[in-house]
Amino acid sequence: MNKSKISNTLLFQIIKEKHLLLPDIMKENDMDCWIIFVRETPSNPDPIMNLLVGGDVVWKAAFIFSISDGKFKKTVILGEGDSSAEKRKGIWDEVIGYVKGISETLKTFIDKLNPTKIALNYSLDDVVSDGLSHGMYLNIERILGEHKKKFISSKPLVHAVRGRKTKTEIELVQKACELTEEINKKMAKQFKIGVSETQIQEMFFKEMENLGVEEAWQRNCCPAIDAGPDKEIGHDGPREDLFTQKGHTLHNDFGVRLNGYCSDIQRMWFFGTEDEIPDELIHAFNTVRDAIQKAADYIKPGVTGHSVDTIARNHVISQGYPEYGHALGHQVGTEGHDGGVLLGPLWEKYGDIPKGLVEENNIFTLELEVMTKNYGTVSLEEDVVITKDGCRFLVPPQTKFITL
Repeated sequence: MNKSKISNTLLFQIIKEKHLLLPDIMKENDMDCWIIFVRETPSNPDPIMNLLVGGDVVWKAAFIFSISDGKFKKTVILGEGDSSAEKRKGIWDEVIGYVKGISETLKTFIDKLNPTKIALNYSLDDVVSDGLSHGMYLNIERILGEHKKKFISSKPLVHAVRGRKTKTEIELVQKACELTEEINKKMAKQFKIGVSETQIQEMFFKEMENLGVEEAWQRNCCPAIDAGPDKEIGHDGPREDLFTQKGHTLHNDFGVRLNGYCSDIQRMWFFGTEDEIPDELIHAFNTVRDAIQKAADYIKPGVTGHSVDTIARNHVISQGYPEYGHALGHQVGTEGHDGGVLLGPLWEKYGDIPKGLVEENNIFTLELEVMTKNYGTVSLEEDVVITKDGCRFLVPPQTKFITL
């Protein structure tokens, strides 16, 4: 049984929960019309469709969320062959089918609605808000004519929809995190000296197959396995020529996809007794652990993503290490990297995303690493959900090396 995929019943429960959030989200962002414009979604889905629509369409379709005269309305305009499936979902106020083409029907609808703004899924710096292809942008620009001057990025809407996890979603991510920890603990009992990184990864694959779950991101590096001081931690897979050794560390970056939702956790082990762990490694571990805890103590609704990153980054620097070369944390949900506000520095590669505000019910990773002189990299990653006045770890954080 494949436990990675979400059931239709659970999927549409979440979609209905998300639809309830939309009126407030649109009003908060002063947007009165949001169009998700797609075609042939089995080949090219918009990233937000799984949370607001569910399923696929073949012909051009416009999923329209609008507010007019204070009333919120959900409308879909799509090909007749796709319309019966949308009607059966029971999530739309109006389903309008077309036969020859969408242009006239969509233009007439928008003319009558006459919104002040039309939010579309394009963004310069956020991948999950950039689902509208260039070709489809040109299509809707042609169809809506003079309304094109009203086009605006839907990024703040997408961020809120994806980021504000419902009670159901939080429970699903927590279950994925708990299963990840269970697998880590079970696999650790099988770790031995002299085993290659690839052999360890295969152990995880076998266990995931037995449990009917999939990896949370690309298979070649989930789990990422890093043995000893000669492996640079990053988006890379295991090596056949690196083996576990006495007195060395073992690191993994691992997450599972369970019922359509992901986890993302990093753990550190040491081959030896606790008394044998070198002071250099202990100092590095404590630095990473404490930086994560300081960020967790600081984070709460209303703070900016970059300010959270600064807390952890400054601690690492204060302990004599160079700053880490990535963001402190990303959001987790239907993907390991779920988009939305980032806990990161104000660097070019992150655009404006770290300037966004943390919100209640966001789920973030807190992750960073430091490099030791003689023993390689020490890296940890925890998953937290934002509460009304702080955050809660979804599973207990690692507080010291796990000895093997």
